[in-house]
Amino acid sequence: MALGLISVKIMSNSCHCGKALTSLFLPESCIVIGMIRNNQVILASADPIIWYGDYLLAVALSSASVPMLNFVLNKKHPVHYSPKECFIKKPTI
Repeated sequence: MALGLISVKIMSNSCHCGKALTSLFLPESCIVIGMIRNNQVILASADPIIWYGDYLLAVALSSASVPMLNFVLNKKHPVHYSPKECFIKKPTI
């Protein structure tokens, strides 16, 4: 079995910014395992909200699913809101 581990940085115009991590619709045989925010790993089981600057970590259980998983996680709005950050602000920790 060939696995594919993907890391995607959430950009300011990401379609996923402001959504719960567990609400992502992923291709079959793909799983989000967590995210990295401020050099801390947050597991998907904590159901965090995705913010600009986060890194999503996902696994494709089949190498054939890697391109589609990469496409889904990198989905962006057609309009770039701001060159530096999205309107949805990260909570301060």
